[in-house]
Amino acid sequence: MRALLHYVPTGTTEGEGVILQEAFVQANEYAEIITPPSGSPRLLIGKKGSGKSAILKFSLDVFHQAGVPALLVKPLDLELEGMPDGASVGELTRIAYRAIVKAVAQNIGAQLGGFVTGENEVLYREALQSGERDLDFLGKVSRLLSALSKPVAGVDLTRVLPTEDKATVVRLERAIKDNASQSSAAFYVFIDDTDQVASPGTKGHLNRIWAFLLAARELTQRVPEVRCVVTFRDEVWRELSTEKAGQRDQWDHFLRLVHYLNPTLDHIQDIFEKRLVLAAQKCGIEGQRAKYPLFFEGDRPRMPTSQKRSSWPDLIRSRSRERPRDAIHLLNMLATAAVKPPVSRITDDMFESVMPQYSSERAKLLAEEFERECPALPEILRSLATLEYKYGAFLADSEAIRKHLLTLPSAFTIKLNGKILRPDAGGWIFELWSFMYTVGIFYPRVSDSRMPKGFRFIVPADDPAFVSQARWNEMQKALWEVHPAYRDYLIEVQKDDAARFGLPSKRKKKR
Repeated sequence: MRALLHYVPTGTTEGEGVILQEAFVQANEYAEIITPPSGSPRLLIGKKGSGKSAILKFSLDVFHQAGVPALLVKPLDLELEGMPDGASVGELTRIAYRAIVKAVAQNIGAQLGGFVTGENEVLYREALQSGERDLDFLGKVSRLLSALSKPVAGVDLTRVLPTEDKATVVRLERAIKDNASQSSAAFYVFIDDTDQVASPGTKGHLNRIWAFLLAARELTQRVPEVRCVVTFRDEVWRELSTEKAGQRDQWDHFLRLVHYLNPTLDHIQDIFEKRLVLAAQKCGIEGQRAKYPLFFEGDRPRMPTSQKRSSWPDLIRSRSRERPRDAIHLLNMLATAAVKPPVSRITDDMFESVMPQYSSERAKLLAEEFERECPALPEILRSLATLEYKYGAFLADSEAIRKHLLTLPSAFTIKLNGKILRPDAGGWIFELWSFMYTVGIFYPRVSDSRMPKGFRFIVPADDPAFVSQARWNEMQKALWEVHPAYRDYLIEVQKDDAARFGLPSKRKKKR
């Protein structure tokens, strides 16, 4: 269990720096992510915990080992004081461009020391010294980036990725080399958490984000060798896409550069199973015992608060909210529970014991993540505890969900994307319903004879417009299941409500 804890420390990229290189699992689309079109950045969009930062950190290590210069820029590295409120996007872009170039220049020495030698060192020092006083500062850094760029024709990823599937490595090598064919050399710039350059809720904050996007594109156009990948949280990108003022045409221009990171449940299972194998190897164990039999008791565990049986991989991945970080958090909690007091394997009773805390934390994280879009989200999620819990799930038909949502505005104020939803306004219920569907509170379940269980779930990534007034007839054919990650939280809410209801009042006590 301590070996397992070593490979499931936190689930965050910052906490996993030591193990990320050996534990990283490539997605099929990895080659596309790190080979942006020439003269444009790649926009990597995903939910919190979906693995955006892990991809950048892994790529950084890979390119360093392969001899290709790459560096990571974070909002902390950017000097933003000079971005005045109310400035035009053009003015903000000029400021953002200089801030990015300056951050790149300052980080070259820290992250790419081995590349800065000989004439490059002289050029690097000259660029840094010019700083604020030299009008040709930007030009000097551009020439420096071109000089530091390395040919990728000789990149040997089989040496850097010895544990990866050979065919996958070959495809990755070909994609990287084809991508750099025009300039023959490459210099990678990864910009993480770009949405943090703005202050949500302040006037014009989206213009700051647009400015940094445009500045990143300008860098790739001025220096053809630069390959730039920029990350965003998906709720910020949605806000940019629905912005009523100003930059809608820019959104259309960047649309073809976007890659949505939506890990499948199978990919998430691959991620945590690789960590089980690594933990087993740390204990000197190989083969089939290196996965579940070593760490988990039995192969048909009981589902929490139910007599239904499942499997360990399904129990873990179904509660991940389609985010690798959540699956790692859950494994961390299970392994932690197993070492105090020490037990040989994780049992289904142990799984049931940690689920209330894990589920409550997911509910809290969801509320924090979408606080700006919907401040009443905690109350909305909590209200679902009034739905019927049966067959191990909170499950209801469309009419029951509709009636439930109709009761909410009379209980508390609901503000969605800055607008108060009023019961007398047409279509409001579908706005709220669509939001709950989009953020993954519950998914529609539809019959499908082709599936092993006779049904399948519709997820927003596959059909983002499923919840709408125009498709009400389709919606009525579905059952709506609250995501398993929130199931135990809602059960605890039910228990708390039942306990409060059963307490005698003070007046009755006096009698």
